[in-house]
Amino acid sequence: MHKQYNGNMMSKPQVVVKATVKAVNARRPKPRYLIGFGAKPLVFAHAILPTRGFDFIMMHAS
Repeated sequence: MHKQYNGNMMSKPQVVVKATVKAVNARRPKPRYLIGFGAKPLVFAHAILPTRGFDFIMMHAS
């Protein structure tokens, strides 16, 4: 996991701040905001895999 935080796949802080400001100021905020490089693929994988399978993959991803 240490590699993931040091790699170039991390979102810039400005991207996260922009999304946070958008969520805070939204008249009707969404229940979920997908921010960053791997957010959409991660949600997709979680949707198609059983919970235990997803958890196993996430624990061994590095």
